[in-house]
Amino acid sequence: MNRSPAPPPPPSPGGGPDGRLRHRTEPTGSGTTLRLGGEIDLDNADELETVLTAALSLGGPGAPLTLDLSDVSFCDSTGLNTLLHARLLAAAGKRRLSVVAASAQVARLLAHTRTGDILGFTTSEVAPSGDDHAP
Repeated sequence: MNRSPAPPPPPSPGGGPDGRLRHRTEPTGSGTTLRLGGEIDLDNADELETVLTAALSLGGPGAPLTLDLSDVSFCDSTGLNTLLHARLLAAAGKRRLSVVAASAQVARLLAHTRTGDILGFTTSEVAPSGDDHAP
């Protein structure tokens, strides 16, 4: 008996069993927007990679994948590495991955690591911060 490969996760709200990583995939006129929320770290980097790979599979060649990270309260180096790896996957598939919005914490991470330009992010796209306690 031949089995078909499992389809990618549906483009709908999601999150891990502990609810730390939230995601919502939304088709746009020209590509896909992936809205992420919660925390991105070593504990859920595999889940993030799965979500990013599934979102990249939704668009055809040349279709952009835009990431809205405005609801991400924390992102560590493992999360950043996962985002950068997804950018390489996108480029290999002739797609563009870019960050269009980020929380203050994520914007600082991108600025300090000088990876904002690589991900197409400019500091003018920082989401307003509410309870951000960093200087």
